[in-house]
Amino acid sequence: MKSTKQDNRKIAIYSRKSKFTGKGESTHNQIETCKRKIELTFDNVDLENDIIIYEDEGYTGYNTNRPAFQKMLKDIRDKKIKAIAFYKLDRISRNVSDFSSLVIELDNYDVSFLSATESIENVTPSGRAMMFMISVFAQLERDTIAERIRDNMLELAKTGRWLGGMTPTGYKSEQIENITVDGKKRKLYKLSTIDNEVRIVKILFDKMRELKSQTKLETYTIQHDIKTKNDKAYTRWGLKNILINPVYAIADQDTLDYFRNLGVEIYADEKEFDGIHGLMVYNKTEKKKNQVVRKDVNDWIVAVGKHKGIISGKEWVEVQDLLDRNSDMKYRKPSTSNALLSGILRCSHCGSFMRAKLKNKMVSPDGRRVFDYMCELKDKSRKQKCQCKNINGLEADDLVMQKIKELATPTSKFYKALKGLSTNTFNKEDKNNEEVKALKSLIYKNETAINSLLDKIKYVDVSLLDDISNEIKKLKETNIELEKQIKSLTNTNYDEISDKETADLLLNILDTYFTSFDTLDLNTKRNMIKLLVSSITTDGEDITINFLGARNMKDETFPTGANCK
Repeated sequence: MKSTKQDNRKIAIYSRKSKFTGKGESTHNQIETCKRKIELTFDNVDLENDIIIYEDEGYTGYNTNRPAFQKMLKDIRDKKIKAIAFYKLDRISRNVSDFSSLVIELDNYDVSFLSATESIENVTPSGRAMMFMISVFAQLERDTIAERIRDNMLELAKTGRWLGGMTPTGYKSEQIENITVDGKKRKLYKLSTIDNEVRIVKILFDKMRELKSQTKLETYTIQHDIKTKNDKAYTRWGLKNILINPVYAIADQDTLDYFRNLGVEIYADEKEFDGIHGLMVYNKTEKKKNQVVRKDVNDWIVAVGKHKGIISGKEWVEVQDLLDRNSDMKYRKPSTSNALLSGILRCSHCGSFMRAKLKNKMVSPDGRRVFDYMCELKDKSRKQKCQCKNINGLEADDLVMQKIKELATPTSKFYKALKGLSTNTFNKEDKNNEEVKALKSLIYKNETAINSLLDKIKYVDVSLLDDISNEIKKLKETNIELEKQIKSLTNTNYDEISDKETADLLLNILDTYFTSFDTLDLNTKRNMIKLLVSSITTDGEDITINFLGARNMKDETFPTGANCK
């Protein structure tokens, strides 16, 4: 392969085998075949110095979670690799979509690849055309799957069944019969009501219509000890998730008109909106970046469920209109942006955060807006669930800043305690490393022996099966004991290692930032404090600071002197 410019990057050879058997195309054979292909394809290749070999043995090609493969990807991104050679395509991946993504990434890093036994590469025009076809088929596969999923959703909508997962407040899952879907018998579940939870749902909808505010509804639930299924206090957002859920709405003319006007696909006959059953909505959410998010309402599939509805269509639609109007208004947080301890300071009585609240338009002599820290639970419950006194926010912030800066000086007990942890040589990991490696080597050896015995089972005489089974059992038991020894060695000094690492980190922060702490912006100051303390609490009279890193130091408690009330 001719090149117009010097490219000093290496050529990678990647080999993979699902398990070691001693048969078939071993990784060694794959590598030798790839070397021959490289010599035929590239000019002036030094097989000793120009090639990096990556081997994964005992890993499936179904996904790319393989150590050597991931190491190769890292080297590609670090611009160390200019080409990849492999025995055949399924050594890289058996998943077309994964391979298509890899092709795009290799293109971005100007990395070519070639198969030693197939006409697959991205070097020649014909090879790149093949890659394009693979991408097209991968896209077709994704589109077909998406279409199939939607078709299945529509079929499920005919049944009005509950598909599983966390049941909404007011309901439990109940099996009622077996049905046939796609020629297969499946269990059919429906939602059935839980009386005491239904009562709570009705209260929430009634009070929302009365109070017309999520914040006021939140206060009402706290004051009246109305809690979630998990015995937690309701938040504004938890309440909204109940109020917007169509599962509670009775299928009647009002809900039918509401969803028709939104342009939602309704997979039910008009006569099924009987004023008794509740709604079941499919295709309502999707997973993005490990989070479940709500899809646009136009993607929903609305059906009539087999469960009993709780809230009339008229009342449910009224609540939706209220929520829509409220969302159009900007939610005013009762806080101030210059509160240093916001998200840090907690009430020592109930554990809630102390929320910053501005005091009208008052300004301090140095021009700062005056505010108080007020217990969040006290605020939400209108003083019914907590009576912690408010404290002057500016004075509390100044006090904490002063004390932290004092403790950050080299002469303070805190700094000296960190220094002591940092200089102590607690870490015994180096002594244990060799022993751990030896134990892991034994485990790998035993696992290889187990796989070999499993392969032999289908070839041996029946009379030998018990002996082989016992041998496998012994090897597995040995590995369990070896794992315990490894765990013991790696956990012995865990806390000590952690303390030393924490001390080193905190000392670095103190030495780097705290000489110029006053010049940092508010968010950086706040983050620095969070790194130094495990908690800051107040009882309305005193502030207690619990510092990280020095286990033998007592918490520091300081009177606020801050016009408590």
